[in-house]
Amino acid sequence: MRIRTTNRIFAWIYEREEKIWINVKCDPEWRDMWRQAYEAVLPAYHMNKKHWNSLILNGTIPEDDIHRMIAESYDLCAKKQK
Repeated sequence: MRIRTTNRIFAWIYEREEKIWINVKCDPEWRDMWRQAYEAVLPAYHMNKKHWNSLILNGTIPEDDIHRMIAESYDLCAKKQK
């Protein structure tokens, strides 16, 4: 499933390895911090690994941080539309 702003996709949600994954866009300055903070945050599956992370929803990433990463992805993608 792709979730879009008007013309840009800011999140990909899919099932892989019997888990739900979400690919989100991230600022390269935060990319590595998220990857180091949680084992379930990886370079994005099938996307540009410089700008996208994959979140594996396995219960190890706090819900507030998941929401924060999704919101950041939305903001980064929506900003380019203006």
